[in-house]
Amino acid sequence: MRATHVKTPPVNFRLNFNSITTRLVLLGLALFLAGALGRIFLLSDYMRNDLRELSSTQLLSMANYVAKDVNNNIVERRELLEHLAATLPLSLLHDRKALQNWLGERHNINPKFSLGLFVLDTTGIALADYPVLPNRVGMSYADRDYFQQAMQGEFVIGRAAIGRIAKVSALPMAMPLRNSTGKVCAVLVGISALRSPNFVDALYTTPVGVAGGLLLISPRDKLFVAASDANMILKPIPTAGANKLHDQAMNGFRGVGMTVDAAGIEELSAIASVPSSGWFVVASLPASEVFAPISRLHHFIINNTVYMVPLFFIIIVLGLRYLLRPLMNAAQHADKMTREEIPLEPLPVVRDDEVGHLTQAFNRVLSKLIESRAELQHIAHHDTLTGLPNRQLLADRMQQALARAQRNEGLVALLFLDLDGFKPINDQLGHEAGDVALREVASRLRAIVRSEDTLARVGGDEFVILLADLGGNATATAELVADKCLEIFQQPFVVRDQSCKLGTSIGIAIGEGGCLPDKLLIAADRAMYQAKESGRGRFFVSRESTA
Repeated sequence: MRATHVKTPPVNFRLNFNSITTRLVLLGLALFLAGALGRIFLLSDYMRNDLRELSSTQLLSMANYVAKDVNNNIVERRELLEHLAATLPLSLLHDRKALQNWLGERHNINPKFSLGLFVLDTTGIALADYPVLPNRVGMSYADRDYFQQAMQGEFVIGRAAIGRIAKVSALPMAMPLRNSTGKVCAVLVGISALRSPNFVDALYTTPVGVAGGLLLISPRDKLFVAASDANMILKPIPTAGANKLHDQAMNGFRGVGMTVDAAGIEELSAIASVPSSGWFVVASLPASEVFAPISRLHHFIINNTVYMVPLFFIIIVLGLRYLLRPLMNAAQHADKMTREEIPLEPLPVVRDDEVGHLTQAFNRVLSKLIESRAELQHIAHHDTLTGLPNRQLLADRMQQALARAQRNEGLVALLFLDLDGFKPINDQLGHEAGDVALREVASRLRAIVRSEDTLARVGGDEFVILLADLGGNATATAELVADKCLEIFQQPFVVRDQSCKLGTSIGIAIGEGGCLPDKLLIAADRAMYQAKESGRGRFFVSRESTA
């Protein structure tokens, strides 16, 4: 068949408002400009709120992460001091060399305090230290806040300051030592450098955007304990009224807000508590960085509009009919797909214009349709809670495995697992906790199953493992897998912060190629019940024929 060529009529450049071409040109230009302005003015507020919410979530997560890390470090050091104070023989207070050796042994075992440990007598004089620093022993620390408070009989986190001996920013912690009558007879002190790698290093190593930063603030001391900006470390906090959000944080506010810092820079800040010390962490990001995508969007839209308007005009005037041709081709292509003359497939995108956008939208809809079909097929063959194959898919794979076994004169093994101790979790912690436990069971079982085998969930707390393509050692292989299954249940399951003990009873059935799937499954199920009756937490191999 010969192709028919349609001659394109000459273009008339005379402006005629009765012409549909003119109207389309003017309407297109008006819509194009209106769209550009709309994207600039209407989307700005929406994007600003969206970016602020997204950045707030990220900043708060970061602040909470750093605060938790700092809190854990402080708690670890407090617990270490408590342990050392409880175990330090008071007789060593009169033997400085032995006391120093005792401190050295403990420090080498657990060097939490990077600048060392030392003991002060009741007058504040250092009796012994480790590591040994020049002039520390014999120096008076009576004027230090941590010594004075510790002498009152309580653990204390001192004011961060530049160490007298080490000459670096450090944080002291002190724990009173009591005699048998409960009287404070000495003070145990641990000193950590703020920049030590095992202390508040997360505050220095966690990036906050390009120009953002982190602050660790002590409300009690009105001091920046640590900061991403080294110039702010151990500097006084702003005076009241200088930063509204900071004032709120000092009064207990925790969360996210916009503020203007002392330098007049607007920034988004997230505040999180460090409970063990009364401090709080501030993660800040300049507003200009938070909302930078909006500025880039404005520039992109403006530049795009400047370059596209004349091109848009020329394309419409010179090629309106030509530009509509891909739309007709796309419509014909889609029509053939609806009549099943051709398979469902994305339409070719000829040009990046309105027709192309429509084609891309159609392709996305088509992609969603294909994905939905695939999802429905997946749902039909998989358990929605664990994502494992369900009973239907297991039956299909058993058929395939048995067919291969019959061709190759091999064997298959079926392990039927029923959980022991699952019902108390459901009854005491609720069904949601039970779902968490089931997902964890599925995850652990996946780790021990080969890729060519099948792990399926066939009931509430029942799982099946199909071992295919086995030889004469099928029973030994199945028992080895069963041992691994029992082993993974030795470790407790943590559900809602509670440690729960789960076990399993396993029934094993070995089948030849001529075996019926249902009979093999029934034999494994029966063996499982025999395992339960034998005491649970074990496996039982079916000795009856499954052929």
